[in-house]
Amino acid sequence: MQSDLVIKENELIDPQNYPEDQRGLVEDFNSRILRLMGIITGIGKEYHTIWVINSGTKKMYLYRSTGENTNRYAVELGFRFDNYDRFIEEYVDRCVVNSIESIQRDVKLDVVFSRIKDGDLFTLDYMRLADDGNMSYHQMAFALAGQPGETENFILAFRDIDKSIRKHIADKRYLREQLDIVETLSRDYYNIFKINPQTGDVVILKLDGYVTKGMEGAGEKVYSYDVLYKQYVKDRVYSEDQEWMYSAISLDTVKKKLAHNSEYVSSYRVMDNGEVHYYQFTYILINANIPGSGLLAGFKNVDDIVASAKERQNLEILASTDIMTGILNRGSGERRVIDAMANVRPGMLCILDVDNFKDINDEYGHSVGDKVIRGIADVLKHTFRDEDIIFRLGGDEYAAYVMNLCDEESGKAIMDRIFKEIARMDIPELGGKEVCVSAGAAFFKEGTNCSFEELYKLADSGVYESKKVKGTSLDFR
Repeated sequence: MQSDLVIKENELIDPQNYPEDQRGLVEDFNSRILRLMGIITGIGKEYHTIWVINSGTKKMYLYRSTGENTNRYAVELGFRFDNYDRFIEEYVDRCVVNSIESIQRDVKLDVVFSRIKDGDLFTLDYMRLADDGNMSYHQMAFALAGQPGETENFILAFRDIDKSIRKHIADKRYLREQLDIVETLSRDYYNIFKINPQTGDVVILKLDGYVTKGMEGAGEKVYSYDVLYKQYVKDRVYSEDQEWMYSAISLDTVKKKLAHNSEYVSSYRVMDNGEVHYYQFTYILINANIPGSGLLAGFKNVDDIVASAKERQNLEILASTDIMTGILNRGSGERRVIDAMANVRPGMLCILDVDNFKDINDEYGHSVGDKVIRGIADVLKHTFRDEDIIFRLGGDEYAAYVMNLCDEESGKAIMDRIFKEIARMDIPELGGKEVCVSAGAAFFKEGTNCSFEELYKLADSGVYESKKVKGTSLDFR
C-alpha cells in the first residue's frame, strides 16, 4: 500500500519518446492524470481517508489513509471487501449509527453517480462509531476522479467533522446529541447506562422511573456496576426470578454473551406495589468490532400498555419467546427445565453452539448470520417433540431438554438427526458452506440429586470438549 501518491511533471510520459501521430494521445493521457491528481489533492487537504473506485468493475484502491481520525477498522474492511457494493454495505451496517436506511439508499452506486455525474461534490453527514468506541460526526464525500464524461473512476473520501466537540466530550450539547442516539439504539428504554466492561464503571445516561439505591440521576458521576445490578435485583426483581437474574446480568455473563454478538436481550419480572410486571433488559456493544468496547444497558417495562386479560396473556407469551427465532428465550426455557426436574421428570439436557459463527458474520454479513440463527432454531422446532423444551441461550447458543431420554445410544440417535438437518439447511448465500455445531449433553435421571446449575455445567463442559474436534461433534458427560 502506498499511502501518499505524488506524480511530478518529470514523471509523466514524455510525448517526444513516441511517434508524432501518437503524441496527441500521450499528452491527453498526461492531462487526465494531472486532473485526477488535482482533484484528489484538493480533497486530500480535508479528508483523511480516500479511495478511488472504478464504476465499471466496482474495484476499490486505497489512495490515502493518514491522520489521527482515520478509522483503521474501515480501512481493513476496504482491503477485505475491495468491491464497492460489499464494502459500503458492511461499512454502513457496522460503523454508521443514525439514519441508516436513508444512508444505505444514498450510497448505492446509481444514486451516487446521479449526484456527481456533472462534476458536483456529494457529501453525507452521519454519526460514526470510531475505533475507540466513541461517537463522532463524520462525513463521506463522493466526486468524479476526472472531468464529467471522461472517467469511469470516482472518489470516496472520509473525514471527521467534529474534532472540537469530540475533544471536549463534557460539552452538554454533545452529551445531549449522544443521548439522543442512545435512546434510538436502545429502543426507548426508560433507564440507560453506559458501562466500561474492563473496570465495571457505570455512568447513567437516562433515568426515568425507579432509581437504584446508591445511585442518583443521569450525569457524569461514576458508579460501580455492583451497585447497579446487585441492589437493583435485590430491591426490584420478583423473588422467583432473582437467582436467575443475579447470574444473567452479572458482568461476567454479559461479557460472555457479547463476545460473539452485538446484543444480549432477555425478560424478567418486577414486583411493584404488590403487582408483578414484565420487564426486559438489553445489553448492546457500543462498537461490536472493537474488543473490550463499552456497553449500553437498557431496562424497560414491557406491559405498561396492557389493557385486557387477553393482551396480558399475549404479553406473557411474548415475554417468554425469543423474538428472532420464535423458540423460548433463556429465562423461560431454564425455568421450565427447572420445573421439570423439580417434578422428577428425567431427561437429557443438550447445549449446541455454532462453530466459528463470528467468521460467518465477517465473511458473509450479519444478515446471513441471522439466517443461520433462525435456520437452526427451525431445525430444533421441527425435529424435537412438542413435550421437549427447546430454547435459545443467546447469540449462536441453544439448549434442549429432551423428556424421558436417559441413555447415550438414544441421545446420539436424535442428535444425529439434528446434525443432518442442520447440514442440509438451505442458505444460498453460504455457497454450499456447511454449518457445523459443537454439542454437549448430560442426563437427569430418577433418584439423581442434581440441580439445574450442575446439569447445565456438565452439558456445557461437553460443548467445550466438542470444540476440540473439527466439524460437528457431540460429547456426553
